Amino acid sequence: MRLFAMLRERAGTNTVAVEVPDGATVGDALAAVGRQHGLGDLIEAMPVVMAVNREYAGTDDALSAGDELALIPPVSGGELEGFEEGPGYESFMELVGNRVPRPPAYAELLGIRPLLAEPGRVELEFSATEQFLNPAGSVQGGFLAVMLDEAMGPAALSVLGPGFMVPTLELKVNFIRPGRPGRMVADARVVHRGNSVVFLEASLSDGDGALIATASATARIVRFDKDGAG
Repeated sequence: MRLFAMLRERAGTNTVAVEVPDGATVGDALAAVGRQHGLGDLIEAMPVVMAVNREYAGTDDALSAGDELALIPPVSGGELEGFEEGPGYESFMELVGNRVPRPPAYAELLGIRPLLAEPGRVELEFSATEQFLNPAGSVQGGFLAVMLDEAMGPAALSVLGPGFMVPTLELKVNFIRPGRPGRMVADARVVHRGNSVVFLEASLSDGDGALIATASATARIVRFDKDGAG
């Protein structure tokens, strides 16, 4: 069984083994890991997405010997449809997933999928729909700014330990050309991390690699407590 985010932190390991009888279901495995590894209270307290052999699963789905069951708490949109399909999903979750106290409600609207995550750099894919268009037929600039900002946040978190948040203090966006509906990719990087602030930059390109917008930002480094309060 693979554990992510808060479950991984509680267990102190990425993977655990659980013993269940023949004919057991995903729900049986959840109950077993709760009892055997002290995770029952966390599993009951939050929505947990389950995947068997990297395919979505429900509690009534049957398990077979040797199956891999992944448990993903609500971190950085990890429970949202499509998010886990990104080619950089696993590295994103490992590096950034346990840094985020709750998923943004707008993640599904933006069609966010992680492409790459490494210390100080994150690439996210977005899906711009016709809902984002202004009267001129191009993607409204506010949506482009959100995409850039949404990528820079995880980039900052990738160089911080668990227990931090990074509210944006200043954001500057340069619009290079109009954005059209379709795939967009934001590449965000940490320029410098100080004691209380972090400096960031990002670029946003369309599916053909044409540059749409760039941004620079300053974010404050804030520690939050276990309940998510600053």
